[in-house]
Amino acid sequence: MKKQKFQPKFLVGADGKPLAVQLDIKAYNALIEELEDSYDIKRAEKILAKKTKTHKLEDVEKAFLGKRK
Repeated sequence: MKKQKFQPKFLVGADGKPLAVQLDIKAYNALIEELEDSYDIKRAEKILAKKTKTHKLEDVEKAFLGKRK
């Protein structure tokens, strides 16, 4: 996956404090995909960390691919 360069636009209030962030849809989708991938990897690591000598391929695939398979 190609790294997306984010160019967010920050919306600030009258006091200068940030209120919101605006991203274009490609950047938003890339960010969501990256978060989902990170979550899947953490789930897979948790399964693989179990004190078993073997792991079912199905379990590893589920951990890495989640419900998107």
